[in-house]
Amino acid sequence: MKTYSFGNTIVLIQGQEITEWDEGDDTINIERRADSAIDVMTNDGLMVVALSTNKSGVFSLRLMQTSASNAFLNGLLNAQENGVFTPTFCQFKDTRGKDLASGTQGYIRKAPPMARGAGLNSQLWEIVVERLDLILGGA
Repeated sequence: MKTYSFGNTIVLIQGQEITEWDEGDDTINIERRADSAIDVMTNDGLMVVALSTNKSGVFSLRLMQTSASNAFLNGLLNAQENGVFTPTFCQFKDTRGKDLASGTQGYIRKAPPMARGAGLNSQLWEIVVERLDLILGGA
């Protein structure tokens, strides 16, 4: 029998663990921005495949508005916007399973929108990385 628990997942940004995630099944979304290959069919029925060298990706992280990690990420964004740019490194690991994602040479796309009301809201942070390596190993 295979099992999964969100409690066994870790996300590190610049070596700091991100905490206080929003609820739901998609609080962490990591994906490549481009297809690995594209094809063209010739008039005589042959396929030509172009392999992409684009390995860029996006880490989308949804945190509770009360998460201390918002202040950490906001500090990185403020430094980036004020000329103290340090490329961002991101890592995801499922410590029980074999899934792993590593992103290098990244930046924070923009500040998340701020919504406040009677309940709790989430903050969506997007970090774009120049190279995203994924290992989808399963549990």
